[in-house]
Amino acid sequence: MLMIFFAFSIIISLLTFLLKHKTLTNILPKLFLSAHIAVSFWALFKINQFDSIYYKFDALSVLLSFVLSILSVTTFYHSYLYLKRHKVSVEQESNYYAALMMLITAMTSAYFAENIAVLWISVEATTLLVSILIFYEHTEEALEATWKYLFICSVGIAFAFIGILFLSMTAGNNGITSLSSSKLIAVAPLMNPLWLKITFLLVLTGFSAKMGLFPLHTVAVDAHTVAPPPISAFISTTLMNVGFLAIFRIFTIVAQTEIIHWVQNVLLIVGVLSIFMATIQLQRVNHFKRMFAFSSLEHMGIVALGLGAGGLGYYAAILHLIFHAFTKASLFYQIGQVYQFFKSYWIKDVSGYFKLNPIGGLSVLLCFVSILAVPPSGLFVSEFLIFKALFVNEHPIVAVVVLALLTVIIYTILKNILHLLFDDVPAGLMVDAVKVNPYETISQFVLLSLVIYLGINPPLFFTDLINQAISVLN
Repeated sequence: MLMIFFAFSIIISLLTFLLKHKTLTNILPKLFLSAHIAVSFWALFKINQFDSIYYKFDALSVLLSFVLSILSVTTFYHSYLYLKRHKVSVEQESNYYAALMMLITAMTSAYFAENIAVLWISVEATTLLVSILIFYEHTEEALEATWKYLFICSVGIAFAFIGILFLSMTAGNNGITSLSSSKLIAVAPLMNPLWLKITFLLVLTGFSAKMGLFPLHTVAVDAHTVAPPPISAFISTTLMNVGFLAIFRIFTIVAQTEIIHWVQNVLLIVGVLSIFMATIQLQRVNHFKRMFAFSSLEHMGIVALGLGAGGLGYYAAILHLIFHAFTKASLFYQIGQVYQFFKSYWIKDVSGYFKLNPIGGLSVLLCFVSILAVPPSGLFVSEFLIFKALFVNEHPIVAVVVLALLTVIIYTILKNILHLLFDDVPAGLMVDAVKVNPYETISQFVLLSLVIYLGINPPLFFTDLINQAISVLN
């Protein structure tokens, strides 16, 4: 099934890129989205089955594939609005959609990859494809951010590659020549602990560029600043999920060994450092998209804390990852609408939004209630469970330090959001010509409703999938 989907996606993307026909550019992405949704449902009904020797429909990949399907639909919709506003040519529109479809295809490959080498190749493909979209506006800032993204991600991918080589060598010493996750998990207790420690450190460092974690988190921040808002939504959600999954695959291997507590301590340190860096940078931020990017750094740090805490924290980490994806995507979609009024993302230039666009202002307010983990947000549930895991598993100092840092973060973000929503409208602002699409905000309300519903009353199949995903860790 996946091979058929990959072939179909490549053909659709090539047709979009080569033919550059307005009608095809409208039809082909819809066919692609339909195919991706079909793959997600197919995977759900084929849970824990191999699709080939390289791909498997496991619980975590199914969950993340559904998140990708949902956000792909909303991202294509907001991309359509973005391209329409900028009055781009058919050629530019075709290039954009072709790159976006191939990016989604590469992320799908990464999610379902059962072989670590295939996972690495898929992650590398996302680097190249997202770079095309970061540079889409062809400005000097976009060029600089694109080269920085390519360079730092390539360094990160190289670290991850070396880590996988160490994993391959220690597996080979135990008679395993395949990089199949299932086989590596089975022989993990026999592997050299020192080599596994080196493997995890290298992989964590390398894929931190994708997940948006310390130490290679800076690459995502610049990418957010210059990329079109719908692409920023993807970088900060589904692409970060790719980074998480890559680290999680290696984590499930080392979780079978005696070094698991050492690895969890590393994750706790990385989580705290990520939140600390977010706290520091948010004090100096003067750009809304950069503020959202550092907020993502904070939330990925919280996810790392969940894995580091263990037990209930495993469940909460995946829950948090999903809720963050829906909420942060909503923020980036809405900031595109904010830009239509103020023609700026700079905090000093943007104020009084609630008066200008009450529905959009309400969306911003609800998004920030959610992203700050205030009830009834599902992020409140996941953060509560992570802190509970920290206290239960005897990490009270970590919990207290992080709570203090989060208090500062909440104050800083809240101050900027109140300025955006309720301060006086800038003098001389010309808003008469701005036409707001009343349907543009619906996607944000739908995604936020999902976050609330899944947090308060999660359906049984949803919790079962998460429990299946972490069963190998317990």
